[in-house]
Amino acid sequence: KQYLAVGRLNNVDVRTDFTWNGKKVDVAVATHRDHNSLQVFSIDRNTGLLTDIGQVATPLTDIYGICMYKDAAGAIYAIPNDKDGRFLQYRLSAASEKIHGEMVREFSVKTQPEGCVANDKTHRLFVGEEDEAVWALDARADAATTLEKVIAVDGERIVDDIEGLAIYNGKVRDYLVISSQGNDSYPIVDAEAPYTWRGAFRMGLNAQKGIDGASETDGLEVTSANLGGVWSQGMLVVQDGRKRMPEDRQNYKYVPWSDIAEALKLD
Repeated sequence: KQYLAVGRLNNVDVRTDFTWNGKKVDVAVATHRDHNSLQVFSIDRNTGLLTDIGQVATPLTDIYGICMYKDAAGAIYAIPNDKDGRFLQYRLSAASEKIHGEMVREFSVKTQPEGCVANDKTHRLFVGEEDEAVWALDARADAATTLEKVIAVDGERIVDDIEGLAIYNGKVRDYLVISSQGNDSYPIVDAEAPYTWRGAFRMGLNAQKGIDGASETDGLEVTSANLGGVWSQGMLVVQDGRKRMPEDRQNYKYVPWSDIAEALKLD
């Protein structure tokens, strides 16, 4: 659809209703590994095409993962991390078409993180420390950065590395979806304390359609939006690190949320 030669980008997240150039746009922010910066794009709502609207410099030395958060007042934040465990939170704004990021707080985990996700509805931020645990804290800029353990790597339910994290906003409750890369599974827990375990699943072979399963998943994303038909309860998308049918480069797999909800008896 589009190719932008901007350099080595790693993780990316999106939010709606960012004010840029005097109008509301959707915005995507990625970690730029060549510059240790935040690469920002506006998203055209009619065509889906991106426009490079600039970068935000950071003091990180090995920028890695990122997630975004929108607070109750509509302010949008980008939260990148570094392989050394640091997380920085930036409030994004744009004046005279120039993107600006104000760092509002910093926190860290002890070892390498990557995946993170914010639940805008409850103002909870979930961060993955790859070999240790998923942690939660308040996402708001003026809140304390006390970390609360959600679920630990235990070699059974969660096998390192912890990779992608995503939030499913359900009608009854919200769920946190996790990529447990070490055993090619996708655990689900409640996205509110006490973070009740709801089960885990794997994506297997669909020989009839010639679709291989999913494994070595880094990033994933989920939506509860009604996308019609089999996707009426939403969709989970995961990166598949090994393409088997036929052998090819990594790709993405799509699963109806209704299949997951039925398998794990979710509300």
